[in-house]
Amino acid sequence: MGLVNGRAVREAAPDTKDHVLESVEEHHVMLWMLSELKDLDAADERSDAKMSVLMENVRHHVEEEEKEWFPDVRKAMGRNRLTELGEQMEAAKKRAPGEPLAVPSAKR
Repeated sequence: MGLVNGRAVREAAPDTKDHVLESVEEHHVMLWMLSELKDLDAADERSDAKMSVLMENVRHHVEEEEKEWFPDVRKAMGRNRLTELGEQMEAAKKRAPGEPLAVPSAKR
């Protein structure tokens, strides 16, 4: 989602503040789990369990955003503002690190 978009959503739809904050924390947990998996040998007995937990977290996160949060954001922000934010995200992708663990929120 990104911090800039999180701020924009919170301004447009203050009722989503808790969802935004929870989403940021869920992203952080997923990055933390990726950092652990990166250094874990696939033969390690914890590897499959960690991957399963990561997959469950991602599925839960996506489902929660798509079913509960995004509809509220669409109503509050409107098509034009969402299109504008989408364009900003596309531009930001060019400057974003290609390595997920290089994003600032991945730092422990």
